[in-house]
Amino acid sequence: MQHPETLHKLAKIAFISSSLLVIVVGTLWGVRIFTTMHNQAAAQVAATQVANSPIGGFPMDGKLAPDFTLTDQFGQTVTLSSLRGHEVVLAFIDARCTSLCPLTAEIMYNAKAHLPAAAASQVELVAVNANPSATSIAVIQAWSIQHGMLHQWLFLTGTAQQLEAIYHLYNVYDQVNSNGLDIHDPITFIIDAQGHERLYYETLDSQAASDLRDEEIGLTAGMQQWLPQPE
Repeated sequence: MQHPETLHKLAKIAFISSSLLVIVVGTLWGVRIFTTMHNQAAAQVAATQVANSPIGGFPMDGKLAPDFTLTDQFGQTVTLSSLRGHEVVLAFIDARCTSLCPLTAEIMYNAKAHLPAAAASQVELVAVNANPSATSIAVIQAWSIQHGMLHQWLFLTGTAQQLEAIYHLYNVYDQVNSNGLDIHDPITFIIDAQGHERLYYETLDSQAASDLRDEEIGLTAGMQQWLPQPE
């Protein structure tokens, strides 16, 4: 038989051990809860920052996008309103540009590629020729081939007068200077399936991989936000 004093010591040790175990477990759970809450808060902040930044797109007033009819890289006539039922991502691309416009095309392609296949099938990529001095179908077709976009979008062109009217309708600055260089807003619009303007983006003049990735994420988020909704 053990001495009562020994039993008392053993009980005291057991109590202390149990208390320490409770403290350790509680601390671990506390750290886990704090980490989870911190990560959730950080994600919410990041999402808010993206939504309220040029990368996340600028909200528009939802008015009906101005309609127009142009010709695509295959010589087919395309009217913007004929694309209703699909979300339209509309960019202005200089058919002779070798710097900023290829970045816009890359961002558009990769952003759509990030979507699930079912969602991507509901998005139409469209480019309007932003160079009124290079308007031939051969020029927009060659540009599309060179940048791997021939079958990835509709690259639309028309007469200089038609194109300039569209720049005006969409408030896009576009000017060919005395050296023949086209200067225009590197702008991309998201138009919902009912034809309303929802967001616009401006391509950053940066080749940095991090900037391109952020712009793709922002455009993908915009595409997801304005996908056609089931009735």
